[in-house]
Amino acid sequence: MSQPVTSPGAPVLLWLDLRSSDDSSTLLDLFAQRFQIEMLDIHNPRCPRGLDPAALCIDFDYPDMHGLALVRELQAQYRLPVIMMTEQHSESLLLWALRARIWEIMLKPLQRSAADYQVNALRNTLGDTEIKPDPFSAPSPMLRLPEESRFHGSAHESRSVHPALSYMQLHLGERINEEQLAGFCNLRPLQFSRQFKKAYGVTFQEMLQQLRIQEATRLLANPELQILDVALTVGYRDHSYFCRVFKKYLGVTPKTYQEQQAAAGQEVSARLIEVKLQAVAGLVPSRPLEQREKWSHRPSCQGSMG
Repeated sequence: MSQPVTSPGAPVLLWLDLRSSDDSSTLLDLFAQRFQIEMLDIHNPRCPRGLDPAALCIDFDYPDMHGLALVRELQAQYRLPVIMMTEQHSESLLLWALRARIWEIMLKPLQRSAADYQVNALRNTLGDTEIKPDPFSAPSPMLRLPEESRFHGSAHESRSVHPALSYMQLHLGERINEEQLAGFCNLRPLQFSRQFKKAYGVTFQEMLQQLRIQEATRLLANPELQILDVALTVGYRDHSYFCRVFKKYLGVTPKTYQEQQAAAGQEVSARLIEVKLQAVAGLVPSRPLEQREKWSHRPSCQGSMG
């Protein structure tokens, strides 16, 4: 078994890497800044004696049946809060996690600021000696209303046009028109248009664009996807129009955004290699002189958070 990545005085996390590819996204480097990491052997995932771990972390890219069964076995064995990380954004997996009483699930990839916030919230909760999370009943420290609930209001207009919003979220790749949405809400098109604008502050066309661009940013985090495929997936049949709308909201073209995400991912991968080497044998990989100088002037994450 590998030696833990040490962060003196921090809670201990048992970490099991079940990713199928080392190139896939991971949050190990962020957790290692705030916790003591005890890497578990995938073939014999046993916790060393004398450790008092605060939680069990399972790092997936795309879980398979064997991996999810192993999560349940370890959960029953250690009776610890389980933090599960995955790149699979599916309703069925989230439902499984809910039924399995997974304490926290983190959907990758995450923007750096969001990941920092979530890991820090977990550190504050697990590090509180007066509060020991119950893995089966305590709420996650990241408990908050679903993203789509921010569109909801108490007004009659919001309740009456909510079916249209739900339909848009589930059918982003399809052609959607005002008459169709009005029918779902049992309203006339003009009546639907007025109530939707009053409920959410934007027209349904503007809302649909925002939802589509939001989904496009998630897909573009995968450097293997073609821009045209992303555009078609989120409902844009015209590649040029998709690029114009994307730049309107993000300030850059989809291609530039994808390249920026890929560059950020390479930096995280380099950091992960360093963390793994430190975990195994206290080794630090050599870097070219110019890279060492560049990194030596980079402020630490902890310093930037202060």
